[in-house]
Amino acid sequence: MKNPIKTNHSIRVVSTLMMMALLAVCVSRLPVAAEPQAGIATVQQRLELMKSKGPDASLTILPVRLGGKPWDRLTEVVGVLLEQQGLRNIELGQTPFTPAETNLDSLAAAVGAFVKTNPITTSYALYAEYNGDRQTGLNELRAVVVDQTGAVVWMDRQTPQDEAFKKIGERDPMTMSVLLVERLGPQLGLNEATAKAAKPGKLAAIMDQRSGLPPENERAALPERQRAMKQALPGATLLVYPARIGGDKVSVPSATNIVRLINQTGLCKAVPAEQPVLLKTSLADPNELKALWNLAREFRDFVRTNPPASDYALYADYAFNPQNAEQGFVHFVVCDRKGEWVIVDLQNSHHPDYQSVGIISRERCDQLLVKRLKGYLK
Repeated sequence: MKNPIKTNHSIRVVSTLMMMALLAVCVSRLPVAAEPQAGIATVQQRLELMKSKGPDASLTILPVRLGGKPWDRLTEVVGVLLEQQGLRNIELGQTPFTPAETNLDSLAAAVGAFVKTNPITTSYALYAEYNGDRQTGLNELRAVVVDQTGAVVWMDRQTPQDEAFKKIGERDPMTMSVLLVERLGPQLGLNEATAKAAKPGKLAAIMDQRSGLPPENERAALPERQRAMKQALPGATLLVYPARIGGDKVSVPSATNIVRLINQTGLCKAVPAEQPVLLKTSLADPNELKALWNLAREFRDFVRTNPPASDYALYADYAFNPQNAEQGFVHFVVCDRKGEWVIVDLQNSHHPDYQSVGIISRERCDQLLVKRLKGYLK
């Protein structure tokens, strides 16, 4: 499925994933909504006030409910998406709000009452729920924003009858979260400009920790190292270690085959390692991205301890099912002779290159690896 965050300028991920609003120069020149008097302001006045604060507004995201149950990870996703839009001050609520079966107006009033009895430290609180059942799938988004006093600021309901809901295509927790942020972002004064100025914040750090990603400053150096490797070709030498397969064995023939395929392309001067190395990184964690970066860290440490005579070193990790091309992955890591990461790559059945090769054997894994390597360096 095409990632809606990538295709909508109002919401950008990273990932490639996050940035910080820099509108201070303009703020002094813009009209700012006056603080309404307590108890007198209308919903529209409260909304205009929140919108005027833009990226400086502070928001607590109450645990998002999916199918009637609160999901902390989903709450984090919504926070990351808002952070990517430029919202800087985000807190994750810890106490779930349990709504009664009711209409949107009554729901909004109940959220306000909840905030009164469970005070927040931010100016605003967001409550959202994604509803549906096994037969129809997710078929409703309801969201409410209240201020610190519990007064309603904004509320929204989207169903398959609404145009915005129709546009999300496949209805899953991620696309519902994107829809929520697309609807809420403008009400917070967030737009394409604030997204371009946004920087990764504490929500991005939480997601990085969950995924096993290294800090942004470590990842940021990879494109420049890839450019340096590309400029060193075709004279650079690449030491290829036998691929690990299934997490518990290595394949010497894989190194021989990868070297042959690389040298056929004329990409660089590949040579097989004299001794195989079985890295210990576990595949038990269901988070594939985390497993990849754990492998990258272990290989980096290995190269630093055992610097190669070559310019670069490569280690691959394969899993495949000869009867099912949809089950498996191809990971590989390239380090320079100092042990610095140059390429860290993940491919599985969700990726076009993986699908184009049809991974049912070790030889097919080798082919995909070389195809991916050429993509980085050609």
